[in-house]
Amino acid sequence: MAGDAKTARFIACGSFDAASNMAIDEAILEAHLEDLVPTTLRLYQFSPPTVSIGYSQKLNAETQNKISSNGFALVRRPTGGRAVLHQNDLTYSFVGSSRLSDSAAGDGILSESVIGAYKQICQGLICAFRQLGFELEIGNSRSLGSDRIDCFQATTVADLHYQGRKLVGSAQVRRRHAVLQHGSIILNQPQELMSALTGEDQNGQSTHHANLYELAGRIVSIAELETALRSGFEQAFSIKFVPSPLTDKETEICQNLLVKYAVNS
Repeated sequence: MAGDAKTARFIACGSFDAASNMAIDEAILEAHLEDLVPTTLRLYQFSPPTVSIGYSQKLNAETQNKISSNGFALVRRPTGGRAVLHQNDLTYSFVGSSRLSDSAAGDGILSESVIGAYKQICQGLICAFRQLGFELEIGNSRSLGSDRIDCFQATTVADLHYQGRKLVGSAQVRRRHAVLQHGSIILNQPQELMSALTGEDQNGQSTHHANLYELAGRIVSIAELETALRSGFEQAFSIKFVPSPLTDKETEICQNLLVKYAVNS
């Protein structure tokens, strides 16, 4: 696979604990930086349910205790942004590069601009949901108010909404020429649950996010979502995404990172 510059990697959905999910994402980024693995799209879920917070986000002890006492794990992401509730959702992660290299790993498919890269990756999601019958749009706010805890309280240029209701919230980190962007796709999440966990009001919104199952009027299977997302990213980037697991090197990096994310959980 590393010898074919026209392919990227697709890792099908798996369910892992919070520390493992964050360690895997960072391991893929590190391996990609070393030109060991190509552009990668990974899908996953969290078990147990988790609240992830942005790299620089601060939560007071009372809020952290409330989240934990309600049976939710807590983890700090390597990316920025605000808190995201990972229950009845599907998370995607995308690792790519803005630099060409001698190997297939550095294919230079991403813009050097942060917002440009967000828009490119979001286009993969837009193409995917178009196949499912939904026309999503990129938000127009450049930032989420610093006083808000919940990522889904606003729709920024990193996020996607359907008719004004946020369906996908994303965050990004860039290391040299490589980018990791991951985000939550809401499948069927109670509107009030995150507010109950954080004690934050819903900013006057009774329905501040969209639920995919509600929009579709049915349960959309993970298999169907995998097919749509893989196809959507292939269309957006004009690259074939080939199913392939983590490499031994990524697994090694991941094991070394687990302690870091366990501490931040």
